[in-house]
Amino acid sequence: MTRSSRGRAVLAANAGLIALLATAGAVTPAQAGSARTDSGKAASEASTRVVPNRIMSWNSNGQKLGTPEDLARHIKRFKPRVVVLQESCRTEVRKAVRLLKADGMEYAFRHGPGANNPGCEGVSPVGNSVLYAKGTPFQGYRHKEYRHDEWGEKRSYQTFTTRLAGQRVQVFNTHLSNGGSQSGLRVEQIKELLGAARGHGRVVIGGDLNAQPSFKEMRPIWDAPFQDVDPFCRWNGGNPDLKCNPTLVNEHVKLKFDYILHRGINSRNCMLGPVNGDHRVLISDVTTAAGPRVPCSEG
Repeated sequence: MTRSSRGRAVLAANAGLIALLATAGAVTPAQAGSARTDSGKAASEASTRVVPNRIMSWNSNGQKLGTPEDLARHIKRFKPRVVVLQESCRTEVRKAVRLLKADGMEYAFRHGPGANNPGCEGVSPVGNSVLYAKGTPFQGYRHKEYRHDEWGEKRSYQTFTTRLAGQRVQVFNTHLSNGGSQSGLRVEQIKELLGAARGHGRVVIGGDLNAQPSFKEMRPIWDAPFQDVDPFCRWNGGNPDLKCNPTLVNEHVKLKFDYILHRGINSRNCMLGPVNGDHRVLISDVTTAAGPRVPCSEG
């Protein structure tokens, strides 16, 4: 074979090898780097993707115990589509939304009626707040102060329509009057709340009701009929069920005060999150399935 023939043979062999490597899926260093970037981007998107039918309720107690960092951390951990908060400072929520956006999670929020509180940064109002992830249907929002209230605390409810588990669901967020001496106020507030929910087929009520399931003022809720995401937290003939998980947890008491109630829709599971020195985070994944309701788990 002549020198020129050998050269042509080597070139042909090299061309064949390159084609074979391309066919086999071999990549260049640049392509490998691009693949790693794409993989990292996918992992980042997965870490910030909200759980489609998840609701979180929390009394953040922002004027005393909760911080924007606490709120953002819990939302990043559980990735709820909808968040209902009680005793939240407007400044606390606004800062938490900014922190979440910096980490790639976009939420909008609405703050309900609230009294200015010196415990909040800038003496901002403290009250109920709703957060909802970008792209979440959010229609017909309104808020209303209860007619019966205690010393100007502006106890109220927020309500709006969204879609959960493929269905239109009316969501309420509320915080009822506190203390054993305020049971009469809670009776009237529950009447008003249930009246507002009466015309809706699928309803979720989240919030701090300041009452245990066995309290007499709670009976109309169970008769409505609503169920709590914790299957053991229900009307039990006026007797407390010891398997019902407490949500108000501090050095003095362990009580069930926080609820995610549903009617016309179901809860696939219930998770309990950390305590802020007072209230636990409560999580529910909404479903249309009528399957068995499982006990709450630690989130």
